Amino acid sequence: MIKFIAADLDGTLLNSSHALPDGFMELVEKLYDMGITFAAASGRQYYGVEKLFMPVRDKMMFIAENGGVAYEKGQLIYSLPMPADDVLAMVHEAEKLYDKGVRILLSGENCAYVADSDKDFSDSCNTYCARLKTVNDFSVIPDDDRIIKIALFDKNAETQVYPAMKRFSDDFNVILSNTCWVDIVGKTVNKGTAVTKLMERLGAGYDEAMVFGDYLNDYEMMSCCKYSFAMENAHPQLKSAAHYIAPSNDDNGVVREIKAHIPELKI
Repeated sequence: MIKFIAADLDGTLLNSSHALPDGFMELVEKLYDMGITFAAASGRQYYGVEKLFMPVRDKMMFIAENGGVAYEKGQLIYSLPMPADDVLAMVHEAEKLYDKGVRILLSGENCAYVADSDKDFSDSCNTYCARLKTVNDFSVIPDDDRIIKIALFDKNAETQVYPAMKRFSDDFNVILSNTCWVDIVGKTVNKGTAVTKLMERLGAGYDEAMVFGDYLNDYEMMSCCKYSFAMENAHPQLKSAAHYIAPSNDDNGVVREIKAHIPELKI
């Protein structure tokens, strides 16, 4: 029997309008009543994802910052921050590409940070960061906040900032998370590691979990369990790693596969 389900959000659970499937809160409630835990597994900041699921927050789990943090019932389960000196070194490298359109977002345990020199970028970050501050220098981030992830925006991410930051890949995971974003997290940080931790916490075995994703920051999840799904709209490399292909995010693929594999779910 399925005990645990984890799904990426953008391009996976959410449709192209960034909306949840109709009735999804009721589905989470039903799964909870059946003893099945649903987890949102996102590269986004936890506080923004939490707002999306607030009616059922205490009946699910959250993996945020590409596996850098996990939460249950609003409480931090674990956090894997990066050393502050290394963060600044990578920020300084990314700043060299500022004139080519690269922008920097630092995600901490408590808040996210952007430079105050680009109002348009900070305004756009406000749409998915529930806690966001502007700073005039990334070295002045409060000592009581620890950086979990560096997110780099670049319209040419795959050919520009991604290759530039790969020099740090011996010590950090440098991830192409979608066409315009590169995420950098600790070497042991990924959604797959987080999913495995939560499966262990819940006592869910390899045959008792489902995972869904669409891009390369979901890659490690695909080997975590028997029922791993890449969406029809997924990156080709993810499709190769997944055990199954689900209908696209705009065809309600996650919900359709959940219902197909849990026939007792009446909704």
